[in-house]
Amino acid sequence: MRQVNQCSYTKRQVKRFSYDKSLLTCLVDRWRPETHTFHFPWGEMAPTLQDVSYLLGLPLAGAAIGPLEAESRWQTAMQTHFLAAVPTARAIDNDPHGPLFRWLSQFQIVSLGYPDVQLSEAQIDRSLEAYILWLFGKTMFTENHVTTVDARLIGIAREIADARCPADILQRSFGSAVLAATYRGLCKACLLKSRKSGVVGCPLLLQLWSYERFPIGRPYVYVDKPFGLEDLAGAYVPAIGDLPTMGSVWARRERQFAHSQVRGCYPSFTVQFDSLHEDQVIWEPYSAQAISSRYPVGISGLCTRDRHFWMTKGKLVFDVTVEEMSLHRVMRQFGLYQEPEIPDIPHLPDHVHKDSRLGGNKSMDYWLKSVTPYVDEWTTAATNIWGEVQAYNWEMFGLYLQRYRHTTRIYLVPSAAPD
Repeated sequence: MRQVNQCSYTKRQVKRFSYDKSLLTCLVDRWRPETHTFHFPWGEMAPTLQDVSYLLGLPLAGAAIGPLEAESRWQTAMQTHFLAAVPTARAIDNDPHGPLFRWLSQFQIVSLGYPDVQLSEAQIDRSLEAYILWLFGKTMFTENHVTTVDARLIGIAREIADARCPADILQRSFGSAVLAATYRGLCKACLLKSRKSGVVGCPLLLQLWSYERFPIGRPYVYVDKPFGLEDLAGAYVPAIGDLPTMGSVWARRERQFAHSQVRGCYPSFTVQFDSLHEDQVIWEPYSAQAISSRYPVGISGLCTRDRHFWMTKGKLVFDVTVEEMSLHRVMRQFGLYQEPEIPDIPHLPDHVHKDSRLGGNKSMDYWLKSVTPYVDEWTTAATNIWGEVQAYNWEMFGLYLQRYRHTTRIYLVPSAAPD
């Protein structure tokens, strides 16, 4: 019987990570769906699979996730599974989109009496399934349905929760799926005008990406104090997957803001981004020196295990979302040479990029025909890569900036501003 890890249950006194909506909005304002990059005065930048690996530790190897389909009568099946394990739980709320988070929250181990009560194997399984669904819906694949998680994800969560060995779980590329969902969220958000518009996908990835690279809206954490085993819950020797990622320091350390630091202030952030000098940008935040100074014990092997995927030309897939990375525009983030002139390469067809489930009148056969070619393409993602090996060259990058600054709007100021 599987047991709940007492070490991982130890409560920590760190405040829950909160999103800075103003900071995220400033990033959305600079996103261009035509290029899949942020446009800054110092050039283009974008989160990539390298950032997903280092910040979140999600796997890139494995099958692309898509397209998904909810099982028929999922409400009945889910209620049967969960009430068999916890007969005292209330009946599932009736929402056609998926289970409500408030319903899933009753299956937390503390709600079931742990650690005073020994949980059964079935209770542990259902608690794990509820947590995975919460993780999907609240962190990795957020949607405008803020009260529910998509029912199409139930099958994946149940497969993981019920597995008794690694062979029972299909290896999936969760990292590429998260980046696909985030790209689509940015493409949608930068075009919406509703006051209720929001950033969907994985806002956590965006905010951690910003913290690592820009001194804007970034809290102060004690990075000078090495992040060691004492920062992990419990005094035990961790497995390779239990070691921290580069994003852990922002989530597990106490975050403070100096008197001169601004947070949650959109006008100030806009001015700061427009006036930031490129020397203040951290282009390559994952250097060996940065890792060793922050984590002398080491970081999770998941951060670099799938590094052969970082430069892929493969399209990113999540459900019916298909997105592409513009790595040829952000080579400086890898310390590599960037062509002054952007190469003319085939792009994702516009109708595929804009396709979505809105309207609900497209069959599963349609989605299989539309998305399967890109799902199949991902099987060669590790070998279909950008082969650039030349190191970053400032002179050539300067030529790129000359072209870039004459073909894009790089400041978010009124056109009549005297400056």
